Amino acid sequence: MILAMLAIRLLEAMFFFGMIGSAVVVLISFFEDGKELFGKD
Repeated sequence: MILAMLAIRLLEAMFFFGMIGSAVVVLISFFEDGKELFGKD
């Protein structure tokens, strides 16, 4: 049972780190696209 709880906590941590990483990628993409769209004026 202890091993199962440890595995659940590990999966939760991986999930949240994945969400944070995805948010960073989205923000970087948004910034780059904004530069591309508004920089050509």
